[in-house]
Amino acid sequence: MNGESADDVALVTGLYRTTNAAVRELDLRLTREQGITFVQAVTLLAIDSFDRPQPHLVADHLSRQSQTVTGVLDRLERAGHITRQRDLGDRRAVRLALTDSGRALVQTVSASLARQVGEVLRGVKARTRANLRADLDEVEGSIKASR
Repeated sequence: MNGESADDVALVTGLYRTTNAAVRELDLRLTREQGITFVQAVTLLAIDSFDRPQPHLVADHLSRQSQTVTGVLDRLERAGHITRQRDLGDRRAVRLALTDSGRALVQTVSASLARQVGEVLRGVKARTRANLRADLDEVEGSIKASR
């Protein structure tokens, strides 16, 4: 492996490590405060941001595999936060909807998540955050273009 390739592997490994550390920390905080995981929280927020989405749309939005999202949806449904409903226009399709408890949880989780992320990123300068968002968009674009 040449120097640039090794640096690129280290870059992707660093992204993976840092992302996992952030998600683990947010999992701990959200589980303690709200009783749900980070992935469950962002799944609820994704469902809320669409009008009765199909599960594959939520998976695509979160860049997760459908089977991974299905497990999260199962847990959210068992907890009474979402329902799965047949699409009347296409009986093979399923649509997701928030229940009353799901809508209430979205409100509290949204505020809690914003606060928790702010605390986790408190030591990162605003300029660094803005640059990182732009850089991650560039990386994501490169990933999509390589398909």
